[in-house]
Amino acid sequence: MNEPDIGQAELHLAAIPDEERRDTFRQIPWSLRDCCIGLGVIAIFRVVFYVLSLVGLIYLVYTVGVALWILMFGWMFFFPLWIAHKRDMLRWPEVGLVLKESGLAIPLAVSLILVEWLFMVILYNVTGSVVEESFVLSGLRDAPNDARLYLLLVPMFTIGPVAEELLFRGLLYNALRRRMAPIIAVVLQATVFVLLHYRMPETNVIYLLTIFISGMVLAGVYEWRKTIWSPIALHVLMNFAFAGPVIVLMILNSHTPAKTWQQAELPPDWLGTDLNGIEKMSTGEEQRLYAINTWGSGGLRMWKKEVHVFQAVCKWFPDDRQACAKARSGIARIYELYLRDPRRAVVESDRILSEFRDQPEVCAQVLITRGWSYYNLGEPDMSRASFQEVVGSYPSYEWAQQSAAEGLKILDGR
Repeated sequence: MNEPDIGQAELHLAAIPDEERRDTFRQIPWSLRDCCIGLGVIAIFRVVFYVLSLVGLIYLVYTVGVALWILMFGWMFFFPLWIAHKRDMLRWPEVGLVLKESGLAIPLAVSLILVEWLFMVILYNVTGSVVEESFVLSGLRDAPNDARLYLLLVPMFTIGPVAEELLFRGLLYNALRRRMAPIIAVVLQATVFVLLHYRMPETNVIYLLTIFISGMVLAGVYEWRKTIWSPIALHVLMNFAFAGPVIVLMILNSHTPAKTWQQAELPPDWLGTDLNGIEKMSTGEEQRLYAINTWGSGGLRMWKKEVHVFQAVCKWFPDDRQACAKARSGIARIYELYLRDPRRAVVESDRILSEFRDQPEVCAQVLITRGWSYYNLGEPDMSRASFQEVVGSYPSYEWAQQSAAEGLKILDGR
């Protein structure tokens, strides 16, 4: 557990084959104390994340969580570099080497993505259901209108993979491979890599298996190329393949919420009346399902486009009151849940309640939407009134009763 002295470092460096000397991290005589300190701080971060997940103040937790997320990456990035600098073994990489390994990483990343896709197809055929390999990004693919999400996504393919490679392959793997057989070192570092990505109390076996295999592949690439820049480049490209499309989706879904009730009475600037490019179905319900399955949660998750298509239901099929009411309810829900525009959600909900009292199921859903919108606006009395109206006026809809009860429970602080 003691730090290696200068003499030990020189002896260790002399024993390293010439082909491995181009990588600084293979030359550093990492101690077990280095591993314990580096991973111990990460463990503290993970415990704090778990404690925050138990707190009900969602917006405060989100802000603090993002800050801790960035700090954790900062620790993983700077701690190995600080150890290397402390032992006078930190060297700038050769530009040609970085470019060469980055170029090689492109076909490797494409191959791994294809293998992962094939793995998911096989699982789908076996289980009969879609398997999300990353439940972290599967939630972010809904792309709610919150700029703070960029603080989560951008580090995923910038400082994040660089930091993880420096700590797990650069420090941990090199420390282990000098003390045991390489294959055992590969498995152990991949196991620790999984623990970093494990989220309590949620457990997704497929996700964890994917992370474990990724950890082994990255260590294998490192062992093959004998430079830390190879797994770094591969990790960056793999993460970008998942985070990049989500960022594009968030940009397409960007929306400025109404700041006042007067603004909320007006449609947003992007919502026009031109229905060109929207395929017309034969019935109002088919048109509504087309909006959902093509543009919404069952399709591309382009919420602004889905709102536009929902409008077509009422314009093209005004006599189908049920389909029109459901489409309008969908618009209110998009404002509340995805575009984070609670004032417009309330205004749209009130209009639906005024026009479609003959559609009780829709009214129950709209009251739920209005209740959560008032909650997000910090108006608990109005939120409570909406939830209580569901409880008192729509007892036959069990799903609405459960949602309203949940809202009242949160308002009561239970």
